[in-house]
Amino acid sequence: MAPSCSICTIRLERLCYRRAWWFRAFREGLATGIRLFALVYRLNPKDHSARSAMCLGCLRFRKNALKARSPLFTWLDGYLNPVFNRVRDSLLTPEELEQARALARKAENPEFDAP
Repeated sequence: MAPSCSICTIRLERLCYRRAWWFRAFREGLATGIRLFALVYRLNPKDHSARSAMCLGCLRFRKNALKARSPLFTWLDGYLNPVFNRVRDSLLTPEELEQARALARKAENPEFDAP
């Protein structure tokens, strides 16, 4: 069973990409780190199923698997994730954050597909 999410990062990242030209490079640098760790730990993305069609491509599932397997990744994430969240959230409104939380709750239904 796929893990529950508290906020839809895919939705928030798309909003941030439109608002700040530099955000894509910032996020992709961190996402590449997750992908490299997943390669080192031989995590196959297909082994970590998405909760719904909307969640396909989300790194959260690999990130959670890495936290369970790699103390080094967990340590790095403890420092980098709060920075990422602050930067991301600075580009968003409180309403957009709440909408992303509601979307994450809806995505718990495997048949849900965002419009």
